[in-house]
Amino acid sequence: MDPESAHNCVLNFFSKVRIFDTLIKILYSPKNNEPIQVSDLAFRNKLGLSAGFDKNGAAIKFWDVLGFSHIEIGTVTPLSQSGNPKPRMFRLKKDSAVINRLGFNNKGADEIRKNILIAKKTLSKDFVIGINIGKNKDTPIENSISDYKICFEKLYDVADYFTLNISSPNTEKLRTLHESENLSELLSQIQLLNNELSQKFSKNIKPVFLKISPDINNINAQSVYENAVTHKLTGIIATNTTVSRSGLSEDINETGGLSGKPVKILSDEILNIFNELNKKNSGYKLILIGCGGIFNSSDVVDKIKKGAALVQIYTGFIYEGPSIIKKILN
Repeated sequence: MDPESAHNCVLNFFSKVRIFDTLIKILYSPKNNEPIQVSDLAFRNKLGLSAGFDKNGAAIKFWDVLGFSHIEIGTVTPLSQSGNPKPRMFRLKKDSAVINRLGFNNKGADEIRKNILIAKKTLSKDFVIGINIGKNKDTPIENSISDYKICFEKLYDVADYFTLNISSPNTEKLRTLHESENLSELLSQIQLLNNELSQKFSKNIKPVFLKISPDINNINAQSVYENAVTHKLTGIIATNTTVSRSGLSEDINETGGLSGKPVKILSDEILNIFNELNKKNSGYKLILIGCGGIFNSSDVVDKIKKGAALVQIYTGFIYEGPSIIKKILN
């Protein structure tokens, strides 16, 4: 099967079949959990599933049973969209990598909200749901903030935290939101809405993270950091996929974001930059989540040493399978 078909087949199976839950727990659930408090949220361990794997929240209960502490659903857009033309996902087996140019294919905020509400009826109380949000492909970049706000408001009551995706290379001009003026306006609008909705629901404001690109330079990183601190964002997820093809052992002429082992060096470098900026900042500090190239416990330790409070996996799960959770956490 081609990679995307195989991926969808597995998701579809585990979204519907619950009779294996006990067996899955016996085979794959980690014995060692070290709970950690991040912002206002309690995580049962440091390992989560990155956005992009279960875009529609189709198999939330399965990820809970497997032993992850959290899942990030999405990227979610206001309206459903099919994404970019197929084929759009490619395995690079020699490099333990994947290239995708999916393009925010998802069922839209309303349908995904329903999926989360259904899942919450049977989820463990300590399983955390993050929602990664973005803009529809047809929304002009100058109007993109409205899409983020629509998703934020529609999903507010079912999200434990939000992530603003400004870093996918597969949506045209999205990465221009890293630019200081654009980013400042986005964060300002989201945090204003966050405050309004917290009063409406009589709850604390939601933690908000920003998922950034591994392809930014030091100057861009400094600007992103300063904006995030100014607007009292909860933290940064470092990083998304890369457009770089450096270090690959095989030639592949496919556009899209590269994930897996080759992105680890870039992701670690960006994570470390933000960690150093945190150390220099005597005031408000950002919580960092490490994502990119995690395949084993050593990779996790690297992220933690560079300041990560939590880590998320994606491609490592594709290549190593569900046993990766137990191997890392034990």
